[in-house]
Amino acid sequence: MMSTNRGLVAMATVVALTVGGTPACTGQGNPLAPGGVGFFSFTDILLGTGDVAGFGKRATINYIAWIFDGGQSDNKGQEVDRGDGLTFVIGASQAIGGFDQGVAGMRVGGQRRLVIPPDLGFGANAAGVIPADASLVADVTLVDVQQVTTDSAPFTVTDLTVGDGLDAATGDRLLVAYGGWLYNESQPDNKGILFDASGTNGFPFTLGAGQVIPGWDEGLVGMRENGERRLIIPPERAYGATQRGLIPPNATLLFDITLLTVTR
Repeated sequence: MMSTNRGLVAMATVVALTVGGTPACTGQGNPLAPGGVGFFSFTDILLGTGDVAGFGKRATINYIAWIFDGGQSDNKGQEVDRGDGLTFVIGASQAIGGFDQGVAGMRVGGQRRLVIPPDLGFGANAAGVIPADASLVADVTLVDVQQVTTDSAPFTVTDLTVGDGLDAATGDRLLVAYGGWLYNESQPDNKGILFDASGTNGFPFTLGAGQVIPGWDEGLVGMRENGERRLIIPPERAYGATQRGLIPPNATLLFDITLLTVTR
């Protein structure tokens, strides 16, 4: 048995599936997950009456997890993990995908049974006593929900690497690669939760055209191609009092941005 509350945390890639209220399935003969289930489902055992757990909120749960076994009562095979007071931010890949999907929409005090296919569990990886390609059943009780809070800092522009190409000016078309974090003074480099990152092809936009947050339009002027710049952006130059996904209201953000090309 795992007793450190790490068994079902931060060990699997989250696969984006729509949360639904489909009754728990047996999954027998399903080719997507031999011996288990091929799709995610949940059943509310007890409806809570407290705050609602949502994307970007910090949830605290108690849980027990079993290997899915269609031949056993409630599909509960071997018990493989349990934990009290497990805390994670929903949608931030701090827990297995089945928890991210399954806890969303619960109310504090509620209990929910999750049926978790391998792609929302540990996939082809074994984890302790959990074998590869295992489907899981988990009974989850939602203990608490909190808004994610962040520290504040003034608008700051720091060149980590000075580029050697064209300098970016208002009206130029830029192609950048970036990562975005919630600013957190207690974390290395003040990087809290990663909430966004560019794809492999980079992110294009026109500087100064209002296509990005004001902190970018202001903070990337004068940056040179092949340079890397760190922006610390207070809420008034970001999203203000509006919540956007994992970004809570009034959040200070930190971006590391590499300027790939400038077109004018």
